Amino acid sequence: MNAFSEGVLHITDIGGYDHMLFLLAMSAPFTVKDWKSLILLATAFTLGHSVTLALAGFQLVKFNSDLIELLIPITIALTSLYCFFYGENKVSFTSYGMVATFGLIHGLGFSSYFRMMFDEGTDAMKNLFLFNLGVEFGQVMVLVVILALFLAIDQIIRKLELRKKILAGSCLLVAGYLVFNLVQ
Repeated sequence: MNAFSEGVLHITDIGGYDHMLFLLAMSAPFTVKDWKSLILLATAFTLGHSVTLALAGFQLVKFNSDLIELLIPITIALTSLYCFFYGENKVSFTSYGMVATFGLIHGLGFSSYFRMMFDEGTDAMKNLFLFNLGVEFGQVMVLVVILALFLAIDQIIRKLELRKKILAGSCLLVAGYLVFNLVQ
């Protein structure tokens, strides 16, 4: 499989549902008409993800993988809380910064696997670029599905605020469950 396909699979693989859950939590305050804002937020995440994936993948930074595995569900929980209490269907410098920072954490979580997939002798920079392009494409695919679900949900639940709180609360519960299981 090529690097682009691996990037798409990294996002769309149901076994790695944490990323899809993060995208769902991030999307909670938005509607279909806000698709451009969501794509920009996803791109901010990809940029953060790309930076640490490159730094750790090329062994320029070291980190505690157990800590990163704990932080990933915490990023989902914090995103859910942010959307629950402060999320509006618009993006701000704060939301871009938060999402990019969480992308940094998620990138560290995948870097050791990335290193095993593509060693330095196999045109690593090209593979890194193609992989991240695949990540972005995969995120857009997931966001299209999420927005289609939102459209259906909005037909059932007329109040946006109620939908946002239900979605963000659900993501928060799942993230809490993940953190609880990691701590034990």
